[in-house]
Amino acid sequence: MYDVFISYRRDGGFATARLLYEHLKSVGLNPFFDLEELRSGQFNAKLYSAIDESTNFVLVLPPKALDRCSNENDWLRLEIEHAITRGKNIIPIMLDGFEWTGSLPAAMSSLPTYNAVRLSREYFDASIHKLLTMLKGVSVENGKILRKELRDERKSNTYYSAEDKKETRRLKVQQNLMKEFDTPAYNKAKIAYDSLRILDIGSNNGDFIMDRLGSDDKTRILIGIEYDEESVKIANDKYGVSGKIEFFSRNVEDEDFKESLTDIMEQTETGSFNVINVSMVLLHLKSPYKLLKTLRSVLSDDGLLIIKDIDDGFNIAYPDENGDFSRVTEICAYDEAGGFRKSGRQIYTLLSRAGFSSVNLEKLGMTTVGMDFDRRSALFDTYFSFVLEDLKLMRNRYPNDKKIKSDYEWYRDVYEELEEKFLDKNFFFSLGFMLLTARKN
Repeated sequence: MYDVFISYRRDGGFATARLLYEHLKSVGLNPFFDLEELRSGQFNAKLYSAIDESTNFVLVLPPKALDRCSNENDWLRLEIEHAITRGKNIIPIMLDGFEWTGSLPAAMSSLPTYNAVRLSREYFDASIHKLLTMLKGVSVENGKILRKELRDERKSNTYYSAEDKKETRRLKVQQNLMKEFDTPAYNKAKIAYDSLRILDIGSNNGDFIMDRLGSDDKTRILIGIEYDEESVKIANDKYGVSGKIEFFSRNVEDEDFKESLTDIMEQTETGSFNVINVSMVLLHLKSPYKLLKTLRSVLSDDGLLIIKDIDDGFNIAYPDENGDFSRVTEICAYDEAGGFRKSGRQIYTLLSRAGFSSVNLEKLGMTTVGMDFDRRSALFDTYFSFVLEDLKLMRNRYPNDKKIKSDYEWYRDVYEELEEKFLDKNFFFSLGFMLLTARKN
């Protein structure tokens, strides 16, 4: 992993890029800096990988640095677009004489909204100090670099509250919309076992798991785990049956979660589970691998794990001439409440590493093809409505962040226009929902 990827145009930018690299190394950071002449052949993939592995993207901008970005194969343009798509913390370093002039490609149109540093030779040290304070993943205290937790990586799972009425309604819409998408996986479980022993991780108010599995005549025991205490109370009041269907308030990221789960199993006389459901949870966890290992330890030898998650890298919107829908995806990448939006692609590997076998990708992508007006409207509400609310909260939390302010004002102004485009029957959208199953052995 790198703290910083340094992107630059060799003409006019190499000397500054090299100086930044040496300075960042001297204060204990791990920057990535490559020589432009090495960018050929298979090395292209290495550059993209280095951006993916970097928390911050520092862009050195001498005068006219962006003029050649009109060429779709320009290397600087490709690096910038990749960093924007991946939701990196982008910090433009503007050298003497650089100005934001001319038009930029649609995928780069948000670049001028990022907080930048004007690099001054006269006040070089002050400029570098400002840069250090803008880096994510580190902080500067008394001249020393300290590591800190990132707010745009995997987060804790405290993302849902029963008191959030808008989110509760949104999840209800999502639950109904997803039924056609995920029902075959749950039917597979119903067919496979004469008696269902179910563990549901991230139960919210219990509606989802009860609709998919809990109400089936084969259900012998259902244990639901949810962080939010009020949601657990609602679930137990609505569905609870002592010794059969019970919901518990636990944090799956607590150090003692495995022991706590074992206690629950002993309390309910459950030796193991033959169905474990994890729906839209892993993207909110700091360590999904740790949870998967725990779940494997309580899954029966013939048991089935069902996982539903998301990866915005598989989103497709067409037509999107102005890049508006792509910009929403970029916003989701740094949305604090949205989870890790590239989570889905990691799950296959995480399952293999955690010891699961027979990992199957049951479904990839939910599309508007064949959807009537009402279902299109529900899909738009499911994916796009929460972003506006989250941006508003983040704008209030970080009033000095120019990018958040710019994105919020833009999204607020174009929201109805986006909805109108989305509901057009000729508009195609694919959302990167992923449904996977796996077995213990």
